[in-house]
Amino acid sequence: MRRLAASIVLTFSLSFASAGPAAGEEEPKVTLEATLDTAQEVPPPKGTSPDAGGSATFEYDETDKSIAYVVTVTNLTGAAIAAHIHQAAPGVEGLVRITLDQNELAGGAPALPVPADLVEPLFDGGTYVNVHTAVNPDGEIRGQIHLKPAPCSCSSGSAGALRKCVKLAIKALPKAQRKSDVIRALKRDVRKSSCGRTKGPKKAVACCVREAAGNIVTDKLCLPVPEKACAKRGGASLGAGTSCFPSNPCKPPA
Repeated sequence: MRRLAASIVLTFSLSFASAGPAAGEEEPKVTLEATLDTAQEVPPPKGTSPDAGGSATFEYDETDKSIAYVVTVTNLTGAAIAAHIHQAAPGVEGLVRITLDQNELAGGAPALPVPADLVEPLFDGGTYVNVHTAVNPDGEIRGQIHLKPAPCSCSSGSAGALRKCVKLAIKALPKAQRKSDVIRALKRDVRKSSCGRTKGPKKAVACCVREAAGNIVTDKLCLPVPEKACAKRGGASLGAGTSCFPSNPCKPPA
């Protein structure tokens, strides 16, 4: 059986029209990554090379809800005949959520929308990308999709350190992105977050928010705010009686 020794680069771009940001503004993308191999594939593939594998880099555009990505694979049992994004945890065979055009794996596939309910699973590690071959039509290599690690978090417990890190990271963005809605929301939520604080206002709940654009803070901040304020910010309330203190209860915590 002939194996593909050379790398095959599969480029897929999914997008659909939207109104877009205001003139002069540009929403920073969210970068995700995956490492593909045969060990992650379910059910286990057959006849594969021990060197079969690949890597993937994804860019999700929050403005038009699109995702662009490049998947590089090596040493498959044959040409890729399909590739999908599935929704499932590691080690579990999941439903196909995005079907890619198997005849245009090198690029140029028709634009496809990213379902609204798939965004959180994408960010939370609940999706994977896999590549299929004729020998392994159920999938030969697979990789769980994860957010690219962020430079800023509240791991030190210092609000000042978090704000300084975020400020420097925003300063490094292209000028057109610094005043975008998602960056303004990030700065607002960092200021309001429980990081470095010991208590919050009365009648507050634990409100979990994630502003992943730019991969500055990719995990969830906890905002001690009332239910209505949480909903207005697009956060997820943990309900009455919950608190951001003494530690961030959001999963995964920033």
